[in-house]
Amino acid sequence: DPVAFMEGVAGAYPDKQVHVVWDNLNTHRAQAVWQAFNARHGKRFHFHFTPLHASWVNQIEIWFARYSRRVLRHASHTSTKHLRERTELFIREHNET
Repeated sequence: DPVAFMEGVAGAYPDKQVHVVWDNLNTHRAQAVWQAFNARHGKRFHFHFTPLHASWVNQIEIWFARYSRRVLRHASHTSTKHLRERTELFIREHNET
């Protein structure tokens, strides 16, 4: 439940300005819910909604799909250091092509 999650964020950061980037079609349709939420919390939440359709979003999705296939899927990383090394190698190889 996104509202319950955000209530937890509000409680964890009671005196902070909070920026939230929403990347989900359903959150775009619920803007009235987020306006009411923000009013309850002193208007300290700043909601940013990603575009519903954008060519750069497709490129990011392609990149993460390749990353998942080559680094994450069927992998057995021995530590977070090992995962980081594999990720950095993937990024270097990606940037060279």
